Amino acid sequence: MSRSIDHLVLCVNDLDVACDAWRQLGFTVTPRANHPFGTGNALVQFDGMYIELLGVVEPDKIAEAELAAPFSFPIYNRDYLRQREGMSMLAVQSKDAEKDREDFLAAGAAVPRVFKFEREATRPDGSLTDLGFSLAFANHPLLRHAVTFVCQHHHPPQNFYYPEYQIHANGARAIGKVFLMHWAADAVREFFEGIGTDTIVETWHGDEMVSRYGIDDDLFPTDGFAGFEIVVDKLDGIAPAAISMGAVQKKGRLILPPSAFFGTMVVISAKQKQKAA
Repeated sequence: MSRSIDHLVLCVNDLDVACDAWRQLGFTVTPRANHPFGTGNALVQFDGMYIELLGVVEPDKIAEAELAAPFSFPIYNRDYLRQREGMSMLAVQSKDAEKDREDFLAAGAAVPRVFKFEREATRPDGSLTDLGFSLAFANHPLLRHAVTFVCQHHHPPQNFYYPEYQIHANGARAIGKVFLMHWAADAVREFFEGIGTDTIVETWHGDEMVSRYGIDDDLFPTDGFAGFEIVVDKLDGIAPAAISMGAVQKKGRLILPPSAFFGTMVVISAKQKQKAA
C-alpha cells in the first residue's frame, strides 16, 4: 500500500500575510474561503495536489464542546498555532475514507470516527460551487504535532481543481517529499511504513536533517513536520524572489529556512529532465 499526497496544511497566524508572501514567490493563490467550524484557508493548487494555508479566522465558532470528541480538526490547528506556525498536517488521497480508517486501525494507529464537512468555494469566474470532504485521521502518540489523514473528495474534480489556479509564474509544478524531524525517528519511520506514507515522508533525527539539507534553524521542530519540497521547471524562475525572502542555495537547490517562511522549511528543486531512450 503506497499513498499519494492530497495536500499539506500550513498553519499561519495571519492568512492575508501568508497569501501575499506566496504570491510574492510567484505562486497563484486561490481566493480565501471560510470553514463552518472557525478556520479559513487559501490554496496553492497543482495537478491533483495542493498546499492549504490555514488560519483561525472565527475563533468563537470553535466549540469547546468538541473537546469531548476523539479528534477535532479546528481545535488541533488552533492549539498548534498557540505554540508555533508551521506544517501541522499531511493529507493523503483517498477514494474511501471509511475503508482507509479500517486500514489505519489494522496498522495500529488510533483513528477516531470519520469527519465529514461541506463548504462553498469560489470558481475563477467568481461564481460559487459546493464542496464536500471525508477525513480519517491516523494518530500516533509520538506525533502529537504532526497528524496524517486521508482526504476523500465528494465532488467532481472540476468543482475543485482549475487550470487557472495551477499556472504559477515561477514554474512550480508539484509537491515533492515531506520532511519530518523527530527525536524517535526510527519508530516514527516504522509507523509511516505501516500506513503507506513512507514513500512521501522523509523522517530524520535533528542532526541528520541538518547534515542532509545544510540548514540549522531554531524553529525546526523536534517532533513534527519540518517542511517539504516544491518542484519547479527551473530555479531561475523563482530564485530572485526566494533569495529576497531569505532562501539560500545548497547543493543545487534553494532552501527557505523555517525562520524566514512561517515556521516551515521549503526546499525548491528543479524538475529533472528524463534521459532519452
